[in-house]
Amino acid sequence: MLKPFAMAASAAAILGLAAPAQATDLTIAASLPEVHFWVGNYLNPFADAMEKESDIEFQRFYAGALTSVGRELDALQGGTIDVAVPLLAPYHEGRFALSDVTQLPTYDTTSVMTTKAFQNLLDSDAKLKDGKTFYEYEIADKNIHAWPLGATGAYAISTTGKALKSPEDLQGMPLRAGSALHTIVLTELGATPVTMPSAQAYEALSRGTIDGMVSSIGDWKSYSFQELLKYTITGVSLGHWESYLATTDEVWNNLSDEERATWDKVARQTALDNAAGIDRQDEEVKAAAEADGSQFVAIDDLSEAMQNHIARAAADTWIKWVEQTDEKGHPGKATARLWMDLITQQGGKVPVGVAEYLAN
Repeated sequence: MLKPFAMAASAAAILGLAAPAQATDLTIAASLPEVHFWVGNYLNPFADAMEKESDIEFQRFYAGALTSVGRELDALQGGTIDVAVPLLAPYHEGRFALSDVTQLPTYDTTSVMTTKAFQNLLDSDAKLKDGKTFYEYEIADKNIHAWPLGATGAYAISTTGKALKSPEDLQGMPLRAGSALHTIVLTELGATPVTMPSAQAYEALSRGTIDGMVSSIGDWKSYSFQELLKYTITGVSLGHWESYLATTDEVWNNLSDEERATWDKVARQTALDNAAGIDRQDEEVKAAAEADGSQFVAIDDLSEAMQNHIARAAADTWIKWVEQTDEKGHPGKATARLWMDLITQQGGKVPVGVAEYLAN
């Protein structure tokens, strides 16, 4: 938490002397290793910029030294850390009911497009339920402040070698799913979803426990998946994974107005820089994998039957997510409708039938 001024400064104030400005020390922590693009290319640039532009200084911890995947919110609320980067919302089961809306399938979307749309979602004044905006419903009631990171690149289906030419090729295939939404879309495709964090997937792929996975191509680099994944369908996104930079209300309220303004500016710009880097990393990892023999097949080059199969599964995933979210008492349809508007404003496309469903 925020540290008090040094005793020397207090003594100077008592004596009526001008105390030198003191830095605010904050603990910032990641559950992921520094090689991950949300750590090396967001946490570090954000902290560097804040230390340069303000009197805030960070003690940095990586790779789960202070908090583990899916426990970032607990670490914040319990006072173990002051800032989490990333706060992995989809791994906090039941606690961020709406944040995985970015994982709904889309076409022709990038990290930059998704990051801008997600920031607009957090900034939106549209009321989703009980007079609450997305930010009020999803973030504020947890006594935290949050900003988007750069979204992952498009999540794609990749296999260890089997070509996916027809719907039958997917039937029963065990594929890694990283979230509830991935489970929905893989089920709709006829595959068998196997839920596990990315860190466990390398061994599962190596042993043949799974035949492939849903992952962004750029994220392969963090886990050496490029050594194992040899066939990928591109052009359709099985969503983009978004996560947060988060701090507590207590930390935020103890910052000066100038520090808060700097923080907000730096967080937003770092997210856009992070997203641009993620898009570049997607292309770099893809190019390196192609040079090493991996095959990337555009969805437009698949058979009409396969294109239609994927399109139906993608649209049905939107419907299933909305219905399941609404059934739990959350504003699923209102959130999906707002997300569709925001992502299409950035140039993305939603599956055929989604707009018609959300209009009713």
